[in-house]
Amino acid sequence: MKFGLPTLVECKSIRECAELAGELGLDFVEINMSFPDYTAGRLNIEELREIAEEYGIFYTIHADEALNPFDFNCKVSECYFDVFRDTLKVAKAISAPVVNLHLQKGIYVTLPERVILLTDVYFEEYRRRVVEFIDMCDSELRGSITKVAIENVDSNPFSTSQLTMLPDFLKSRSFGLTLDTGHEMCLDYKDTHVFEKYGESVIHMHLHDCKGKKPHLALGDGDIDVLKKLSMLTEDATCLIEVKTIDGLRKSVDYLKRHNVLK
Repeated sequence: MKFGLPTLVECKSIRECAELAGELGLDFVEINMSFPDYTAGRLNIEELREIAEEYGIFYTIHADEALNPFDFNCKVSECYFDVFRDTLKVAKAISAPVVNLHLQKGIYVTLPERVILLTDVYFEEYRRRVVEFIDMCDSELRGSITKVAIENVDSNPFSTSQLTMLPDFLKSRSFGLTLDTGHEMCLDYKDTHVFEKYGESVIHMHLHDCKGKKPHLALGDGDIDVLKKLSMLTEDATCLIEVKTIDGLRKSVDYLKRHNVLK
């Protein structure tokens, strides 16, 4: 499998991230489009290709974390469709195998005894938007190596409406799953059943250690069985070491080398 590092606040450019990847013997950099310098309109495709060739790396992409193509306001939804379409065009241009995507739970109503998600109440409208989104991705990604990988998030488990539509996502050749190991622990493994059921769809991993509710720790600094998690991945999967500091990355790479995962 291939290992990479995330966009780091400590690195002032993609080139600095690539230099670090080269130094640590990693294979890719995950470009986070939530960072202002790395939005689709500001990335220089030719420069990215040159950097990739210079350091012998490739890229994956983390879509803007605020994206919600399934917003019930048609104009808002259309805007997010356009932003994600631009994201996919960048991914294809730089031959990124994965675009990582968070599914937003959307607006909710808090009742005295429970919380209700509007996507569950207005499910048919939500379903139509999901189908349109899948069709758009299929059209944009036809003939490319890029896939969209849906990640489990740490703010909430997959909702009823999301779980209902997940088979539709995964029936498409354009979609797979990202298992985020720290998010999984933070949510007390409430999403683990998804990855047990659809294990063959896990194409990407966000690997970091976690202790209690504190994720993004260096590998070996928490309670996650890192080697067991890695055993879930196939040889052609990608694995992002998603710690947020250079020091944490160095510790994590050392951990993987000590356990003969990295050479």
